[in-house]
Amino acid sequence: MKLKFLCMELSGTGGTETVLVKVLNQLCEHHKIELILTNAPPQQNFLTKLDSRIQISICSGKINKPLTITKKFLLASADTCFISLSPKMIKLGAKIRSIFKRKYKIISWIHFSLDDQDMFNAKTTVPLADGHLAISSTIKEQLLSYGVPDEKISLIFNPIDPIATSIPTSNSPLPKFFYAGRVIFEGQKNLKEMIYAISKTESATLDVFGTGEDVKRCQEYARELNVDQRIIWHGYTPELWHEIKEKPTALLMTSTYEGLPMIMLEAIAHGIPVICSEFNGYHDVLKTGINGFSYPLHDVSKLVEQMEHLEHTQLTEQAIKQSIQAFYPKKYFDNFEATLKNFVN
Repeated sequence: MKLKFLCMELSGTGGTETVLVKVLNQLCEHHKIELILTNAPPQQNFLTKLDSRIQISICSGKINKPLTITKKFLLASADTCFISLSPKMIKLGAKIRSIFKRKYKIISWIHFSLDDQDMFNAKTTVPLADGHLAISSTIKEQLLSYGVPDEKISLIFNPIDPIATSIPTSNSPLPKFFYAGRVIFEGQKNLKEMIYAISKTESATLDVFGTGEDVKRCQEYARELNVDQRIIWHGYTPELWHEIKEKPTALLMTSTYEGLPMIMLEAIAHGIPVICSEFNGYHDVLKTGINGFSYPLHDVSKLVEQMEHLEHTQLTEQAIKQSIQAFYPKKYFDNFEATLKNFVN
């Protein structure tokens, strides 16, 4: 089977890129794979991690981009399956297939909450696919609400490799939290809430791994709250887990919405608990009292309470790691392959 993955506007540093590398490298053992990007990612290190058998096509330019993508659809054979991370590409592919009587298949593989964005009309684009790979229960519920039949949706989550080693325990008595991802002050990642929570603790520190347009704004806010000395801004780190030398108290997430955050899975796979906002779908990963705790979004007092509670709660590393068995590779890829065959046939 020929599998062509369609992606729009990747930064090169996010969780989606991490998933693409894992999944495509596995699938190329049995399928002919092409990764089609509609932009040249600012950071392209993830592309070097792809198997050499994977064809990479970068379509850029206002004129060249639509022509190249249209050509990909027009020349696709009947045994081709387009797996699209982009609703716009689903709509385009469905339209070309209808007009020119092509036989290829289209499967959606969306990596963000469809209802928590305003970039496109999800109800009129995503359901045009022949099948849907849902990475969270929230996305599955959204697809069902759009009228997509249950049999056309497969809840597959995202894969994460188990980690056998342990990160050395810190000798510091101070609680040491961390965040890794795009630095967004008030939008999706909502770092304003995280910084404010740090300011309401007596001595908690925060390491921020990631970059974005709001870095300076976040740093200014930290200074206003007099916690700038307790927050370290590491910038973009291509090898995050090589940078973390001592086990943090927990990963903090104050997101207003997510698809299925890979950093959450990575932290748990390393035996690190998570404290996260109760964004739609958080319960797919978080098991209260086993691998972390949650708090109602914008309830900073509850967030601080959970941070202090975790400091005095013994969550065992083994139990934390075992809490995400469904996301480990063997089970994940068996399900992925079976789902592909079902949708295509």
